[in-house]
This record gives sequence, structure tokens and C-alpha cells, in this order.
Amino acid sequence: MDIPHWQKHWQARRDPFAEECRQARDALLTDLKQPGLAQRRVLDDVIDMSAGSVHWREKGYSAVADDPDSFRSLVPVMRYDDFVPEIQRETRTKGGTLTCSPVLRWLKTSGTTGVPKLVPYTLHWLLTYRIPAMKAMWGTYLEYHPELLAHPYATLDTQTVREDVFDFVHGIGHQAISNRHPQINSQDWNPPWYESPWFGPEVPSGHEGRMYHRIRHLIGKDLHYISSINPSTLISLRELLAQHGDRLVRDVRDGTLEGRPYTAPDAEGARRLEKVLLDRDFSLKDVWPSLTLYTCWLSASAGLYAAKLEAVLPGVARLPFMSCGTEGVTTIPVDDSLHSQPLAVGQAFFEFVPAEVPLGDLVAAGEQVETLLFDEVEPGRDYHLIMTQGNGLYRLWTGDVYHVDRIVDGTPWVHFVHRDGIFHSFTGEKITESQVTGAIQRGLAAHGLGAGLFMCGPRWAEPPYYIVVAEVPEPSASLDAKLSGAVDAALHEINIEYASKRDSGRLGALEVVTVPRDAIAAYVESRRQQGNATQYKYKPFQRDVDFVAALHPTLTEGNRT
Repeated sequence: MDIPHWQKHWQARRDPFAEECRQARDALLTDLKQPGLAQRRVLDDVIDMSAGSVHWREKGYSAVADDPDSFRSLVPVMRYDDFVPEIQRETRTKGGTLTCSPVLRWLKTSGTTGVPKLVPYTLHWLLTYRIPAMKAMWGTYLEYHPELLAHPYATLDTQTVREDVFDFVHGIGHQAISNRHPQINSQDWNPPWYESPWFGPEVPSGHEGRMYHRIRHLIGKDLHYISSINPSTLISLRELLAQHGDRLVRDVRDGTLEGRPYTAPDAEGARRLEKVLLDRDFSLKDVWPSLTLYTCWLSASAGLYAAKLEAVLPGVARLPFMSCGTEGVTTIPVDDSLHSQPLAVGQAFFEFVPAEVPLGDLVAAGEQVETLLFDEVEPGRDYHLIMTQGNGLYRLWTGDVYHVDRIVDGTPWVHFVHRDGIFHSFTGEKITESQVTGAIQRGLAAHGLGAGLFMCGPRWAEPPYYIVVAEVPEPSASLDAKLSGAVDAALHEINIEYASKRDSGRLGALEVVTVPRDAIAAYVESRRQQGNATQYKYKPFQRDVDFVAALHPTLTEGNRT
């Protein structure tokens, strides 16, 4: 019997991949024991790669000496928007504007205005930083769970995908960092499962279709490990099993996939699966008794999923995913600590500003910002994070706030707390207050209504969703329905991550409930009387939905209008 091409690839890559990951993890551990040397190496590298660039020469930054004080005194703290003119130039030059390395891709991520960003993915950044970070993380996973390379069906990787790219900027692909297709060169991301039939570009690009293909290929196999970024993906996997159970049982019994022959018919396997799915409370462990590990984000708002994950994956070990964004990597897991990991001192040159400092206002005003280095932060405090990356985005303030938990061998161990200006994020949608405000204003305007007082909060449900209580002249259930659709559609357009999570069913539709004019004002005043009158303020964005029952008593938990 001929061995399929993808299995030959798996066999050929298994041992080299494991060794590459081990070496990357060893390099990470070495850096963590001598963080000062690692930070100096990164800064020297950034200066070396950027000093000859057009932007650095125009701004006079080429005079920067290779020490932190000189760098911080001459180069300003920047926001992404401050880089846009240079990025627009770089889309045409494809390198040489911000850094002296060719731009191979433009990475796509949602900005605070909902306009997709263009983060330069340079050859130097790929080889020196991003791929080594991925391998170091997988090195930790393999250290704790070598069974994830036990056989070709052992790992389900949902944290990366291979999708054809159809969005280009002057001939260069514009795609998500999670899309590892096509390979750029032989040193690009190339795990053993890269050619697996459930991982390639022939798999449906839609969330539901892709997940079904993954399930169908791996059902009945000894799956050991499910890798994810957002915990919502793991919850979604279980829900899709429930939703498409009948179809899956039929496919297993008939040996089909999408109506085409796929494997030999398996009547006994279909009966076993059907029996599992008959239990309304079945878990992924029931479907795959061989499961031993899952990984995803486990801190900040992702921690809200802890009870759900335990129900879906009871008794299965867990490890954290790296703390990162499209703009760069902040932490890489080195052990099984779930909520705190060491600062990835070899990935970027890091600076910190105490979280109580209004950094956004200072940067917007172009004022000089005093920063702290990695060895000046204190355990127990929150800090704004500023990163200088090897892709040309130097001294970038992304708005991330981190908590320093402890210091180990001179390296801070940190965890992500929240985004400055972010209202909430159930599944990685990172909704900002300005985005919700804009969506509400658009929804009201579409129905001839001016913006008034409103309150918005996140509600946990299956799936979770956002609820808005808004003052209008004549509240009604019919108006509620119209505004709900309009505001949800507007937010769908404004925030591409919200759109993705809504389309995949991981977020429910935003709901608007109307109340009479002055209802919210009266509620705010009642709250003011109960607390400190000089401190209590009207806050349209709430961390919970307690205000809903007070403003609209008939709308109870789980009773959507």
C-alpha cells in the first residue's frame, strides 16, 4: 500500500522539527538567564538593520549609538498611526523605508478604527524572530508532552492555517499572521503536519467548514493534542460536533466526506460515535479518549472560559499559548505556569511605563516619555508595554497593559491584563469603546434617531454577546429588533475580528434594548447617591450587565427579546 505524500512529509519532518524546537527552546532559556545581554543584542540588531533605511536617514536617527539611553533620547515613542506614511511608502518600495530588509508579506490585523493594519513582515524578522519564537513555544510543548508527535494523527493545530491569499498591496500578500501559506523559503514554518489533508489550502476557508473537515479527518483517530489561540475555538469545536453530529455519524458509517468517498465505511465507529453524541453533556474527551493536552490563551478575559474548558476537556492537561499580537511576541511559555510567563527578552527591545501614566495623551501630544527598562520594573505593578521590533516598528506603543508577577534570574514574568481603551474581548475581537460608540451612533442614525445616553456590557451565554441599553423617545420591542440588527451590522463592518467571530458563531448578535429618555440618567443618579458623590461618574461601558435588570426588569438572564 502506497504511503500518502502527506504522511511521507510527516515522517521526514518529525525528528528535524523536534530538534529545531529543542534548540529554539534552549536558546530562549539561555536568554532568560542573561536578559541584559539578550536585550542589548536585540537593540544592536535593530539599529544595524534600520540605520541605513530611508526613514532613519531622513529623521537623523542614524546618529543613534548602540545603547539604550541614546536610542531613547533620539527616537520617539510611536503609535501605529504614526508609522502609516512610512508604511504607505514601503508598500511601493517593498523594503528599505523603515528597515533594510525586504518586505515579504503585509500582516493584517484590526486597528482601533477597524481599518486593517499593514504590519511589515520582513525576511529578517521572519528568520531571526518570528519563526524561532514559534519553535521555542513548541519546544516547551514537546518537552512536557512528546506524544504530540507520536504519529501523524496525534496533533490538531488550529492556531495556524494555510489559506490562499486574495488580498494584495502592490503585489505583496496582505494576510493574517496565523496564515502560514505559502511558504516563503525552506526556513519558514514547516511542522510535520504542514501537508496534512485537514491543514492545506484545499480545506474550506469558512470556520464551520474548516472545523468540520478537521473533525472528519481525525474522528476515530488517537488524537492527543488540540492547539488553539483563543479558548473560544475549543468551545466551538465541541458545539460543531453537537450541531453536525448526525452528518458526522453518517459520513463515518458511509466512509464519505462532502458526499465523496473518503475512507472505508465504518459501521462500528459510527455506532460508537452516535452513542457518545446522544449524551447532551458529552465532552471532547468522550469523543477522543486519547486527548492529553490542549493549549490556548488562559489569562485576562480568556480566563472567563476556565469552567467551560474544564467541562469540554475534563482532566486534560493544558499549557498556555504565547502572549503575542501581529505586531510582535511578548512572552513565550517555558513551563506549565498558566497565567504568567517570562518576558521574551530575545524577541524585541522592551520598555515600560507605569499604567497610571496617561501614555496615550503624552504620545498624541508628541511629548517626551520617560520609560523603564526590563530591570527597572517592580513585581505587583501594571505597565504599558513599548516594543521595538526587528521589522522597522521601533518604540511602538500598541496599547497593551501587562502585570509584572515576579522576577526570575533578572527576567520579569508577566501576564497580559487589558488593552488601553479596549472595552471588552470575549474571543479576541478586542472591541474598543470608540468602535461600539460609532456602531451605536450609526444604528440610531439609520432610524432617524440622535445619540443619547446608553450603557453597554458583555453578557456570558452560549454564545456570548454584547447588550446595549439605549434611551430613545419612544421605546418598543419592534424598535429594539431594528436597532439590534443595525448596530450589530455596523460593528460587523467596523471591527473585522468581531465580524469573523460573529460569522463563525463564536459570538452572538449584539442586542439593543430601548428605554425612555432619562431612564439611564436616573439610574446613574441613584448609583451616585449610594456611593461617593464626587467620584461616581456615568460610565457607558460596563464590565458586567447588572445595569440591565435595573433599567429593564423584564429582560432577565437568558431571556433575549
